[in-house]
Amino acid sequence: MKDAWENPEFAREWDQTALQINPTRAEELDILIQLLEAGYQQGATILDLGIGSGLVESLLFARLPHALVVGVDSSSVMLGLAAQRLAAFEQQCTLISQDFTDLERLVLPKRKYQVVISVQALHHVPHDKKQAIFQFVADLLEPAGLFLLIDRMALDVTPFAELYRAMWKRLKEGEESKDDTSPNDFLERLQDKEDYPASLEEHLGWLRRAGLSATCLHLHLHRALIAGKKGGET
Repeated sequence: MKDAWENPEFAREWDQTALQINPTRAEELDILIQLLEAGYQQGATILDLGIGSGLVESLLFARLPHALVVGVDSSSVMLGLAAQRLAAFEQQCTLISQDFTDLERLVLPKRKYQVVISVQALHHVPHDKKQAIFQFVADLLEPAGLFLLIDRMALDVTPFAELYRAMWKRLKEGEESKDDTSPNDFLERLQDKEDYPASLEEHLGWLRRAGLSATCLHLHLHRALIAGKKGGET
């Protein structure tokens, strides 16, 4: 099943349920925003690859109302939602309608990019393009710049299916969402999606080959927050 990002009904439903269907998303977004709040340098720009409907930026501007953001997304429908949500910050948030995986055609404003973020976008991208994006990010970042990636990791389902089901059950029991996805449905849904998740080890290896130091800051079942840092003064 492929996500239909240009379908207005699909996009609106995703936007309304994004924080409910994933028990760990709210926590990881809170960690991400805290990291940005702690390290943001006045005047620098945050690049968001796959800005979607602007949910992350709405949280960011609540903490950092003077931050500068450039957001790229290929879905005109999602960017329309982002423009509505972030209307009060239109002078600080530049939205670019473009496929960020098409690096040869990706034209960004000339800025000092201190941080690049990508939230729940790269698992839609084939592995060779992921690696090219990581290299692009490494080249773009200012010295000591950060790449903060939140995404779905690939699971080795065959030997660990029962453990994954038990973990999903535990996650669901500990959160307040009305989502009633069962452990079996959780695994079946992942295997039915037409996307390209990579393992945590693959992500870290690709980031390091791109020239970034890399580490996992948060991992819960199949969702990870990964950081890549460019060399240079802190």
